Amino acid sequence: MDALPILDSHIHLDPSGDPNRAVQRFMDAGGTYLIIVHKPYKRVPNLDISEYERAFRTTIEMKGLASDLGAKADCVVGPYPGDLPYQCEALGADRALELQLSAVGLAMDLLDSGEVLGIGEVGRVHFPVAPEMQNLCDRILLKAMEGASKRRAPVVLHTESLSSNENLMAHLGDLCDKAGLSRERAIKHYSDPKTVRSAFAVGLSASMLCRKDFLREMLIDGTYPLLETDYIDDPSRPDVVLPPDSVPKKVRWARETGLLDDDAQYELMVLAPRRIYGIDTIDRS
Repeated sequence: MDALPILDSHIHLDPSGDPNRAVQRFMDAGGTYLIIVHKPYKRVPNLDISEYERAFRTTIEMKGLASDLGAKADCVVGPYPGDLPYQCEALGADRALELQLSAVGLAMDLLDSGEVLGIGEVGRVHFPVAPEMQNLCDRILLKAMEGASKRRAPVVLHTESLSSNENLMAHLGDLCDKAGLSRERAIKHYSDPKTVRSAFAVGLSASMLCRKDFLREMLIDGTYPLLETDYIDDPSRPDVVLPPDSVPKKVRWARETGLLDDDAQYELMVLAPRRIYGIDTIDRS
């Protein structure tokens, strides 16, 4: 089998960090394809739609930067749910909800123009908040899922953990069904093996942090989630969450230890991204 691709399914690049170096590290280690996920680029959450427009454009620019350096790249954009409590405090709940729904609409416009691959990361607040706040998050998430469903696009999910909500996956699956979104197109990011199994059990997809212990457990199981670093490109916290070269290095390690062969890597890096994201990770140039 020809040289197989290596995809990092969830990485952040930031113009205030060192995105060129991050992409080069990924490629130097053997990485070929990046899905660049939108993130807040400043400490203070966006408080009007023009700020979201500038921020989404930044993510698209980071996709272009990666492509210019020689990586295949796509990006997803959407209003980060962790900003909602602060927006509610600054604007009031009604205006904050309206703002994030408008940002979802803007993301859909960029999806329609072909500038982005999907919507993300969107979802629910990951730290303790009142149920009313999560209900607002669900209204925003449902809108994002409805728009993605119409466009057959993926949705990258940021949520609380299973340890804080044991019914999380069933709840996310129900939202997919209400929106008419294929559950396979909903990707629970920042997963560990337990989260992967829980997502797969209800038909959702998962993107797992690419740590050796996690990868070993999944490959022994014959389970193939997407792999991610969730690298955030923050100079004040180098290599957080995982270094940008982690996925290609761990794939090479798995090959060298016999945990991964051509067929398994093809499933992991070609077939799974094709099913979930609708992308072709193989370089056909």
